[in-house]
Amino acid sequence: MMIKMKKLLLLIFIWSLNSLASPNSIIAIVNDDLITFDKISSEIKTSSTKEQKLALINRQIDLALQLQKVKEVGVIPKNNAINIALKKVASQNNLTLTQLKNLPQFGEIVENITNQLSLRGLKQVVLKKANVKLTQVEISDALKKNSNDSKKLKQQIKIAQIAISSIDQTNSLLQSKDELIKQFLLDLSDKINNGTSFSSLAKLYSQDPSYKNGGESGWLDKDRLPPIFKQNLQGLKKNELSKPFKTAQGWRIIKNINKRNVDTHLASIKAQLIQKKKNTFFNSWVKGLREKAYIEIFDHKL
Repeated sequence: MMIKMKKLLLLIFIWSLNSLASPNSIIAIVNDDLITFDKISSEIKTSSTKEQKLALINRQIDLALQLQKVKEVGVIPKNNAINIALKKVASQNNLTLTQLKNLPQFGEIVENITNQLSLRGLKQVVLKKANVKLTQVEISDALKKNSNDSKKLKQQIKIAQIAISSIDQTNSLLQSKDELIKQFLLDLSDKINNGTSFSSLAKLYSQDPSYKNGGESGWLDKDRLPPIFKQNLQGLKKNELSKPFKTAQGWRIIKNINKRNVDTHLASIKAQLIQKKKNTFFNSWVKGLREKAYIEIFDHKL
């Protein structure tokens, strides 16, 4: 329920006289937003204490503050992301997308998905400001608490790629699309081997999102690469180019940038520490929202 607070002051006063919360009873105000009892009712058990109920309300307050910030910042999920989530919900419930859309609660489902995606996007925006670094002391202490004698090394690889899935065929009616793309990539390979920057050509011609980084990837687990990539990386030396090859998404050439062996246990420990610091940063940010907000909880209704 999203109604301006000024229009409901009288109603709030009347409802607050009730000693027991009804489904639509207002249990908290967060700036201009209202939180009703039905937001937490499904999670309340007969054994729930007042403290546990207050914890549920505070969680709803944090969500309301974040959704208010979503509107302020303008974090809007793309329609494609919403549709993918809807298809997943439909599949999980053994429904077609059309059947899901015909449900009376479809609007509520879309709203929930949009809010979840928006909150996820907001967190990503906030965490960009988090300068998360680990000290050797922190890593050593964590390793002592989570010792593991068996060192498992995982091979990782960093690559760069130029991917082409479509090409202008206007002036080459005698050649197929595949032949044109393959020849185009061979021409680019010649330019790279003669000194032209791979990165600059990737930014100009690659049709993969990685073009923004000059075609370069992050560190990839070699054993998780698609078989066609493994096959074309086989035997490639550092900075050496593959021949053009075709995947389900189109043609590409790839360059072997570097390889490394990673201690998986150590990598896991570092990832956990980084995630913990990110969560602390985000929770602190949410706390800052609370400090600046008008919040009132009607705990006598609990």
